[in-house]
Amino acid sequence: MRSLLAALALAVAAGPAPYAASPLHVCPDVPTTETASSTTLFPWTVARYDGSGPAYASVLTIPGSPAVDGMHKLDASGSWLFSFEHATDLAGALAPPAQGRDVVRYDGPSATYALFFCGASVADAVPDGSNVDAILLDGGDAGNLWVSFDVPTTIGFQTFDPGDLVAWRRTGAGCSGWSLAAANPAFDASAAGIGIPSSSNVIGAEKFGATIVVTLDVPSDLGPPGSTTFTTDEVVAWDGAAWSVWEPLSGWPAGSLVDGLAGVGNPGRVALLQVSKSAAIPGSLDLAWSASCSEGGTDYGIYEGALGSWYSHVAIGCTDAGGDLAETVPPAPGNRYYLVVPRNGAAEGSYGLRSGAIERPAGGGACEATQVITECP
Repeated sequence: MRSLLAALALAVAAGPAPYAASPLHVCPDVPTTETASSTTLFPWTVARYDGSGPAYASVLTIPGSPAVDGMHKLDASGSWLFSFEHATDLAGALAPPAQGRDVVRYDGPSATYALFFCGASVADAVPDGSNVDAILLDGGDAGNLWVSFDVPTTIGFQTFDPGDLVAWRRTGAGCSGWSLAAANPAFDASAAGIGIPSSSNVIGAEKFGATIVVTLDVPSDLGPPGSTTFTTDEVVAWDGAAWSVWEPLSGWPAGSLVDGLAGVGNPGRVALLQVSKSAAIPGSLDLAWSASCSEGGTDYGIYEGALGSWYSHVAIGCTDAGGDLAETVPPAPGNRYYLVVPRNGAAEGSYGLRSGAIERPAGGGACEATQVITECP
Protein backbone atom coordinates (compact mmCIF):
# COMPACT_ATOMS: atom_id res chain seq x y z
CA MET A 1 0.00 0.00 0.00
CA ARG A 2 1.19 3.51 -0.73
CA SER A 3 -0.14 6.99 -1.31
CA LEU A 4 -0.95 7.75 -4.92
CA LEU A 5 -0.51 11.48 -4.41
CA ALA A 6 2.84 11.67 -6.16
CA ALA A 7 1.81 9.22 -8.86
CA LEU A 8 -1.50 10.70 -9.98
CA ALA A 9 -0.13 13.27 -12.41
CA LEU A 10 2.25 10.73 -13.90
CA ALA A 11 -0.47 8.09 -14.30
CA VAL A 12 -2.86 10.48 -16.02
CA ALA A 13 -0.16 11.87 -18.29
CA ALA A 14 1.16 8.45 -19.22
CA GLY A 15 -2.26 7.05 -20.13
CA PRO A 16 -2.68 3.32 -20.76
CA ALA A 17 0.05 0.88 -19.85
CA PRO A 18 2.06 -0.48 -22.80
CA TYR A 19 0.17 -3.10 -24.81
CA ALA A 20 2.31 -6.16 -24.10
CA ALA A 21 1.92 -9.82 -23.34
CA SER A 22 4.05 -10.25 -20.23
CA PRO A 23 3.63 -12.29 -18.17
CA LEU A 24 3.29 -15.35 -20.39
CA HIS A 25 3.66 -19.10 -19.92
CA VAL A 26 5.93 -21.00 -22.28
CA CYS A 27 7.21 -24.52 -22.84
CA PRO A 28 10.09 -25.51 -25.19
CA ASP A 29 10.20 -28.40 -27.66
CA VAL A 30 13.58 -29.61 -26.31
CA PRO A 31 15.50 -29.08 -23.04
CA THR A 32 16.50 -25.43 -23.23
CA THR A 33 18.80 -23.22 -21.17
CA GLU A 34 17.75 -19.64 -21.75
CA THR A 35 20.32 -16.91 -21.18
CA ALA A 36 18.14 -14.20 -19.57
CA SER A 37 18.05 -15.88 -16.16
CA SER A 38 20.12 -19.05 -16.85
CA THR A 39 17.19 -21.36 -16.23
CA THR A 40 16.95 -24.77 -17.91
CA LEU A 41 13.43 -25.39 -19.23
CA PHE A 42 12.04 -28.78 -20.21
CA PRO A 43 9.29 -29.88 -22.64
CA TRP A 44 7.26 -31.22 -19.71
CA THR A 45 7.62 -28.12 -17.49
CA VAL A 46 5.50 -24.96 -17.73
CA ALA A 47 7.56 -21.81 -17.17
CA ARG A 48 6.22 -18.35 -16.42
CA TYR A 49 8.02 -15.59 -18.31
CA ASP A 50 8.14 -12.06 -16.92
CA GLY A 51 9.48 -9.74 -19.59
CA SER A 52 10.17 -6.93 -17.12
CA GLY A 53 12.94 -9.01 -15.49
CA PRO A 54 13.27 -10.86 -17.64
CA ALA A 55 12.97 -14.14 -15.81
CA TYR A 56 11.66 -17.66 -16.38
CA ALA A 57 10.26 -19.57 -13.41
CA SER A 58 8.93 -23.13 -13.38
CA VAL A 59 5.30 -23.29 -12.21
CA LEU A 60 4.23 -26.87 -13.04
CA THR A 61 5.98 -30.13 -13.90
CA ILE A 62 3.87 -32.75 -15.69
CA PRO A 63 4.35 -36.36 -14.53
CA GLY A 64 5.89 -38.87 -16.91
CA SER A 65 7.99 -36.22 -18.69
CA PRO A 66 5.75 -35.98 -21.81
CA ALA A 67 6.49 -33.47 -24.57
CA VAL A 68 3.87 -30.72 -24.38
CA ASP A 69 2.42 -29.78 -27.77
CA GLY A 70 -0.05 -27.13 -26.66
CA MET A 71 -1.28 -25.54 -23.42
CA HIS A 72 -3.81 -23.07 -22.08
CA LYS A 73 -4.13 -21.47 -18.63
CA LEU A 74 -7.68 -21.77 -17.32
CA ASP A 75 -9.22 -19.08 -15.14
CA ALA A 76 -9.96 -21.70 -12.45
CA SER A 77 -7.29 -21.76 -9.74
CA GLY A 78 -4.12 -23.57 -10.80
CA SER A 79 -5.86 -25.36 -13.68
CA TRP A 80 -4.63 -25.99 -17.23
CA LEU A 81 -5.33 -27.63 -20.57
CA PHE A 82 -2.58 -29.60 -22.35
CA SER A 83 -2.03 -31.52 -25.55
CA PHE A 84 0.95 -33.87 -25.94
CA GLU A 85 3.17 -34.88 -28.83
CA HIS A 86 2.74 -38.61 -28.23
CA ALA A 87 0.32 -40.94 -26.45
CA THR A 88 0.86 -40.83 -22.69
CA ASP A 89 -0.76 -41.90 -19.41
CA LEU A 90 1.35 -39.34 -17.52
CA ALA A 91 3.12 -42.03 -15.50
CA GLY A 92 -0.21 -43.50 -14.41
CA ALA A 93 -1.82 -40.15 -13.53
CA LEU A 94 -4.20 -40.33 -16.51
CA ALA A 95 -6.52 -43.19 -17.45
CA PRO A 96 -7.23 -43.89 -20.23
CA PRO A 97 -4.07 -42.49 -21.89
CA ALA A 98 -4.20 -39.34 -24.01
CA GLN A 99 -3.48 -39.55 -27.73
CA GLY A 100 -1.81 -36.85 -29.79
CA ARG A 101 -5.21 -35.63 -31.00
CA ASP A 102 -6.62 -35.26 -27.46
CA VAL A 103 -6.67 -32.42 -24.93
CA VAL A 104 -6.18 -33.08 -21.21
CA ARG A 105 -7.37 -30.97 -18.28
CA TYR A 106 -5.30 -30.57 -15.13
CA ASP A 107 -7.39 -29.56 -12.10
CA GLY A 108 -5.22 -27.55 -9.74
CA PRO A 109 -7.12 -27.95 -6.45
CA SER A 110 -7.29 -31.75 -6.75
CA ALA A 111 -3.99 -32.16 -8.67
CA THR A 112 -5.68 -34.61 -11.07
CA TYR A 113 -5.64 -35.09 -14.84
CA ALA A 114 -8.60 -36.08 -17.04
CA LEU A 115 -9.42 -36.18 -20.74
CA PHE A 116 -11.12 -32.94 -21.82
CA PHE A 117 -11.36 -33.38 -25.61
CA CYS A 118 -11.18 -36.82 -27.26
CA GLY A 119 -10.22 -36.25 -30.87
CA ALA A 120 -11.08 -39.76 -32.09
CA SER A 121 -14.63 -39.79 -30.72
CA VAL A 122 -15.91 -36.22 -30.91
CA ALA A 123 -18.43 -35.34 -33.58
CA ASP A 124 -16.37 -34.49 -36.70
CA ALA A 125 -13.52 -36.68 -35.44
CA VAL A 126 -9.88 -35.69 -35.81
CA PRO A 127 -8.20 -38.23 -38.12
CA ASP A 128 -5.46 -40.51 -36.86
CA GLY A 129 -2.09 -39.00 -37.73
CA SER A 130 -3.09 -35.39 -36.91
CA ASN A 131 -1.78 -34.01 -33.61
CA VAL A 132 -3.25 -31.08 -31.73
CA ASP A 133 -0.25 -28.77 -31.29
CA ALA A 134 -1.79 -25.45 -30.14
CA ILE A 135 -4.88 -24.84 -28.00
CA LEU A 136 -6.89 -22.06 -26.38
CA LEU A 137 -10.36 -21.44 -24.99
CA ASP A 138 -12.21 -18.48 -26.49
CA GLY A 139 -14.51 -16.81 -23.97
CA GLY A 140 -13.40 -18.14 -20.62
CA ASP A 141 -13.41 -21.63 -19.17
CA ALA A 142 -16.81 -22.43 -20.70
CA GLY A 143 -15.90 -21.07 -24.13
CA ASN A 144 -15.18 -22.73 -27.46
CA LEU A 145 -12.01 -24.82 -27.79
CA TRP A 146 -9.69 -23.64 -30.57
CA VAL A 147 -7.00 -26.05 -31.78
CA SER A 148 -4.31 -26.14 -34.43
CA PHE A 149 -2.94 -29.27 -36.12
CA ASP A 150 0.63 -30.22 -36.95
CA VAL A 151 -0.22 -31.29 -40.53
CA PRO A 152 -2.93 -30.45 -43.10
CA THR A 153 -6.04 -32.10 -41.69
CA THR A 154 -9.29 -32.94 -43.45
CA ILE A 155 -12.45 -33.15 -41.34
CA GLY A 156 -15.65 -33.69 -43.28
CA PHE A 157 -15.49 -31.45 -46.34
CA GLN A 158 -12.89 -29.04 -44.96
CA THR A 159 -9.11 -29.20 -45.00
CA PHE A 160 -7.31 -27.13 -42.38
CA ASP A 161 -3.73 -25.87 -42.74
CA PRO A 162 -1.13 -26.19 -39.94
CA GLY A 163 -1.46 -22.43 -39.38
CA ASP A 164 -5.25 -22.48 -38.90
CA LEU A 165 -7.11 -22.44 -35.61
CA VAL A 166 -10.22 -24.64 -35.65
CA ALA A 167 -13.11 -24.10 -33.22
CA TRP A 168 -15.15 -26.79 -31.43
CA ARG A 169 -18.21 -25.96 -29.32
CA ARG A 170 -19.48 -27.94 -26.36
CA THR A 171 -22.60 -29.94 -27.36
CA GLY A 172 -22.68 -32.68 -24.71
CA ALA A 173 -21.06 -34.16 -21.64
CA GLY A 174 -17.65 -35.77 -21.38
CA CYS A 175 -14.60 -35.54 -23.59
CA SER A 176 -16.64 -36.58 -26.67
CA GLY A 177 -19.25 -33.85 -26.24
CA TRP A 178 -17.84 -31.48 -28.86
CA SER A 179 -18.66 -30.64 -32.48
CA LEU A 180 -17.19 -28.24 -35.01
CA ALA A 181 -18.43 -24.68 -34.64
CA ALA A 182 -20.40 -23.24 -37.54
CA ALA A 183 -17.75 -20.79 -38.75
CA ASN A 184 -14.41 -22.50 -39.34
CA PRO A 185 -11.54 -22.02 -39.35
CA ALA A 186 -11.88 -19.55 -36.49
CA PHE A 187 -8.50 -18.18 -37.61
CA ASP A 188 -7.73 -18.67 -41.30
CA ALA A 189 -3.96 -18.58 -41.73
CA SER A 190 -4.09 -18.25 -45.52
CA ALA A 191 -6.70 -15.46 -45.62
CA ALA A 192 -5.84 -12.27 -47.47
CA GLY A 193 -3.55 -10.12 -45.34
CA ILE A 194 -2.85 -12.78 -42.71
CA GLY A 195 -0.57 -14.68 -45.04
CA ILE A 196 0.97 -17.45 -42.91
CA PRO A 197 2.76 -19.65 -45.47
CA SER A 198 1.52 -23.22 -45.78
CA SER A 199 5.08 -24.31 -44.91
CA SER A 200 4.80 -22.64 -41.46
CA ASN A 201 3.11 -24.32 -38.52
CA VAL A 202 1.44 -22.48 -35.64
CA ILE A 203 2.74 -24.35 -32.55
CA GLY A 204 1.46 -22.04 -29.81
CA ALA A 205 -1.59 -19.78 -29.66
CA GLU A 206 -3.44 -17.43 -27.33
CA LYS A 207 -6.20 -14.84 -27.73
CA PHE A 208 -6.51 -11.47 -25.97
CA GLY A 209 -9.73 -9.72 -26.91
CA ALA A 210 -9.72 -9.71 -30.71
CA THR A 211 -5.94 -10.15 -30.98
CA ILE A 212 -4.50 -13.57 -31.86
CA VAL A 213 -0.93 -14.29 -30.74
CA VAL A 214 1.07 -17.26 -32.01
CA THR A 215 4.48 -18.90 -32.09
CA LEU A 216 5.83 -20.59 -35.22
CA ASP A 217 8.05 -23.55 -36.02
CA VAL A 218 10.23 -21.75 -38.58
CA PRO A 219 11.15 -18.11 -39.35
CA SER A 220 8.24 -16.84 -41.44
CA ASP A 221 7.30 -13.91 -43.66
CA LEU A 222 3.79 -13.02 -42.52
CA GLY A 223 1.30 -10.87 -44.36
CA PRO A 224 1.57 -9.68 -47.98
CA PRO A 225 4.68 -10.54 -50.05
CA GLY A 226 7.74 -8.67 -48.85
CA SER A 227 6.47 -8.45 -45.29
CA THR A 228 8.56 -8.70 -42.14
CA THR A 229 10.27 -11.97 -41.24
CA PHE A 230 9.37 -13.11 -37.72
CA THR A 231 11.61 -15.53 -35.87
CA THR A 232 10.90 -18.53 -33.67
CA ASP A 233 11.91 -16.73 -30.44
CA GLU A 234 9.19 -14.10 -30.95
CA VAL A 235 5.55 -14.22 -29.92
CA VAL A 236 3.77 -12.47 -32.77
CA ALA A 237 0.32 -10.88 -32.92
CA TRP A 238 -2.41 -10.47 -35.54
CA ASP A 239 -4.72 -7.56 -34.63
CA GLY A 240 -7.06 -8.00 -37.59
CA ALA A 241 -5.05 -5.74 -39.87
CA ALA A 242 -1.32 -6.39 -39.47
CA TRP A 243 1.33 -8.52 -37.77
CA SER A 244 3.63 -7.24 -35.04
CA VAL A 245 5.95 -8.58 -32.36
CA TRP A 246 3.84 -9.09 -29.25
CA GLU A 247 6.70 -10.21 -27.04
CA PRO A 248 10.36 -10.97 -27.84
CA LEU A 249 11.40 -13.75 -25.47
CA SER A 250 14.66 -12.55 -23.97
CA GLY A 251 17.42 -15.13 -23.90
CA TRP A 252 15.50 -17.73 -25.90
CA PRO A 253 18.08 -19.66 -27.97
CA ALA A 254 17.67 -20.03 -31.71
CA GLY A 255 17.80 -23.82 -31.54
CA SER A 256 14.62 -24.13 -29.45
CA LEU A 257 10.97 -23.65 -30.35
CA VAL A 258 8.20 -22.23 -28.18
CA ASP A 259 6.04 -25.35 -28.39
CA GLY A 260 3.57 -24.29 -25.69
CA LEU A 261 2.18 -20.79 -25.16
CA ALA A 262 -0.42 -19.48 -22.71
CA GLY A 263 -1.43 -16.27 -21.01
CA VAL A 264 -2.24 -15.97 -17.31
CA GLY A 265 -6.01 -16.33 -17.62
CA ASN A 266 -8.66 -13.65 -17.98
CA PRO A 267 -8.49 -10.73 -15.51
CA GLY A 268 -11.85 -11.41 -13.84
CA ARG A 269 -13.62 -8.98 -11.50
CA VAL A 270 -13.35 -7.54 -7.98
CA ALA A 271 -16.31 -8.39 -5.75
CA LEU A 272 -15.77 -5.96 -2.87
CA LEU A 273 -14.30 -2.45 -2.52
CA GLN A 274 -14.22 -0.55 0.78
CA VAL A 275 -13.49 3.19 0.98
CA SER A 276 -12.69 4.95 4.27
CA LYS A 277 -11.00 8.10 5.55
CA SER A 278 -7.26 7.73 5.88
CA ALA A 279 -5.93 7.96 9.42
CA ALA A 280 -2.36 8.24 8.17
CA ILE A 281 -2.84 10.98 5.59
CA PRO A 282 -5.52 13.57 6.46
CA GLY A 283 -7.76 14.45 3.54
CA SER A 284 -7.00 11.20 1.71
CA LEU A 285 -9.01 8.00 1.35
CA ASP A 286 -7.99 4.40 1.99
CA LEU A 287 -9.16 1.91 -0.64
CA ALA A 288 -9.15 -1.82 0.14
CA TRP A 289 -10.55 -4.50 -2.13
CA SER A 290 -10.95 -8.24 -2.55
CA ALA A 291 -8.72 -10.19 -4.93
CA SER A 292 -9.94 -10.87 -8.44
CA CYS A 293 -12.00 -14.00 -8.88
CA SER A 294 -9.47 -15.13 -11.54
CA GLU A 295 -5.74 -15.82 -11.34
CA GLY A 296 -5.45 -13.75 -14.51
CA GLY A 297 -5.92 -10.59 -12.44
CA THR A 298 -2.24 -10.03 -11.66
CA ASP A 299 -2.57 -6.30 -10.94
CA TYR A 300 -5.26 -3.63 -10.54
CA GLY A 301 -6.28 -0.30 -12.04
CA ILE A 302 -7.91 2.36 -9.86
CA TYR A 303 -10.57 4.62 -11.37
CA GLU A 304 -12.21 7.76 -10.00
CA GLY A 305 -15.41 9.47 -11.18
CA ALA A 306 -17.80 12.23 -10.14
CA LEU A 307 -20.94 11.22 -8.27
CA GLY A 308 -23.99 12.19 -10.31
CA SER A 309 -21.98 12.03 -13.53
CA TRP A 310 -22.07 8.27 -13.83
CA TYR A 311 -19.50 6.49 -15.98
CA SER A 312 -17.18 9.51 -15.78
CA HIS A 313 -14.46 7.35 -14.19
CA VAL A 314 -10.89 7.76 -15.39
CA ALA A 315 -7.71 5.95 -14.38
CA ILE A 316 -5.77 7.52 -11.51
CA GLY A 317 -3.42 4.57 -11.01
CA CYS A 318 -2.62 1.34 -12.83
CA THR A 319 -0.89 -0.77 -10.22
CA ASP A 320 -1.37 -2.12 -6.71
CA ALA A 321 1.91 -1.05 -5.16
CA GLY A 322 3.09 -3.72 -2.77
CA GLY A 323 0.49 -6.20 -3.98
CA ASP A 324 -1.57 -5.81 -0.80
CA LEU A 325 -4.96 -4.98 -2.36
CA ALA A 326 -4.94 -1.50 -0.81
CA GLU A 327 -4.02 2.06 -1.81
CA THR A 328 -4.39 5.55 -0.36
CA VAL A 329 -5.66 8.22 -2.75
CA PRO A 330 -6.24 12.00 -2.49
CA PRO A 331 -9.77 12.60 -3.81
CA ALA A 332 -10.44 15.22 -6.46
CA PRO A 333 -12.75 18.09 -5.41
CA GLY A 334 -16.44 17.29 -5.07
CA ASN A 335 -18.20 14.01 -4.44
CA ARG A 336 -16.31 11.12 -5.96
CA TYR A 337 -16.78 7.40 -6.59
CA TYR A 338 -14.13 4.72 -7.10
CA LEU A 339 -13.77 1.46 -9.02
CA VAL A 340 -10.98 -1.11 -8.90
CA VAL A 341 -10.50 -3.19 -12.05
CA PRO A 342 -8.29 -6.31 -12.27
CA ARG A 343 -5.76 -6.35 -15.10
CA ASN A 344 -2.65 -8.01 -16.45
CA GLY A 345 -0.17 -7.06 -19.15
CA ALA A 346 -2.60 -7.95 -21.94
CA ALA A 347 -6.10 -6.89 -20.85
CA GLU A 348 -8.25 -5.55 -18.07
CA GLY A 349 -11.37 -7.18 -16.69
CA SER A 350 -14.75 -6.13 -15.41
CA TYR A 351 -15.62 -2.71 -13.98
CA GLY A 352 -18.46 -4.39 -12.10
CA LEU A 353 -22.17 -4.53 -12.77
CA ARG A 354 -24.69 -1.71 -12.70
CA SER A 355 -28.44 -2.15 -12.28
CA GLY A 356 -29.92 -4.85 -14.47
CA ALA A 357 -26.68 -6.86 -14.19
CA ILE A 358 -25.22 -4.82 -17.06
CA GLU A 359 -21.47 -4.29 -17.25
CA ARG A 360 -20.24 -0.79 -16.48
CA PRO A 361 -18.42 0.79 -19.43
CA ALA A 362 -14.64 1.03 -19.56
CA GLY A 363 -13.07 4.16 -18.15
CA GLY A 364 -11.11 6.98 -19.69
CA GLY A 365 -7.37 6.51 -20.02
CA ALA A 366 -7.86 2.78 -19.45
CA CYS A 367 -4.88 0.94 -17.98
CA GLU A 368 -5.09 -1.65 -20.78
CA ALA A 369 -6.31 -1.11 -24.32
CA THR A 370 -8.17 -4.44 -24.38
CA GLN A 371 -10.98 -5.51 -22.08
CA VAL A 372 -11.80 -9.19 -21.55
CA ILE A 373 -14.92 -10.07 -19.56
CA THR A 374 -15.82 -13.67 -18.74
CA GLU A 375 -17.74 -15.43 -16.01
CA CYS A 376 -15.80 -16.00 -12.80
CA PRO A 377 -14.66 -19.63 -12.42
